[in-house]
Amino acid sequence: MHDPVMMDRGFLSDRTTTRKSFTHAAWISSLCILAFGSLGVVAGSLAADGEAMNAVLTRILGDNIMFLFNAALVISAMSTLDSTLSSSAKLVAVDMRILKPTIANGRMVMVVFMLMGLAMVFFGNKDLFSAVAVSGTASMYLAPVIFFSLWAGRDDIPVWSYVGSFALAVGGAVLYFLESAGHTHWLGEAHKYTKLLWISATVLVVGVLLFLIGTVRPQTQTVRPVAG
Repeated sequence: MHDPVMMDRGFLSDRTTTRKSFTHAAWISSLCILAFGSLGVVAGSLAADGEAMNAVLTRILGDNIMFLFNAALVISAMSTLDSTLSSSAKLVAVDMRILKPTIANGRMVMVVFMLMGLAMVFFGNKDLFSAVAVSGTASMYLAPVIFFSLWAGRDDIPVWSYVGSFALAVGGAVLYFLESAGHTHWLGEAHKYTKLLWISATVLVVGVLLFLIGTVRPQTQTVRPVAG
């Protein structure tokens, strides 16, 4: 339910310690995300016409703080790449069982995913923040899973609810990528982050509705959450 880095490393501890770590990481990261977003709002309000965001932040914070700011972004990107590649190998070799779960196959999957990510650079979108927005939108399919399956403890959710929520979230992520990169203009000429808000709200509301409808209709095939 939290950052993939914690998902990869968190289970080295016992269950009680891991649960406490996730709980505290949740409110600490929420405060950090709010602070980071507020910094962008302040910079946007103080920006001159046509002035780049980095230039505004440098003018406001100074060179030393901006050095730490950029270093934090690089470290975050490295952490994200690490967890993304390890998760991709686990997905293909362990979860989907497309390949045998060997070290060589895991490395091969990582290379393929790296090349796929590199190919995206040539589609006109080189914005780090857009990459985060795309992955965040795609992961929103987990929201109704958390609400219904984990918090509410419902084990009668139909398979089509999970599949529908997943397809909706991935579709929203693809739509935002196309819109932010300028390949499509289906959502008009609004700012890309306004479009992101519309897409995210739609994915969240419709995904929850899919689960809600699934719980009130009798089903024969359900997905039962696996403990741990």
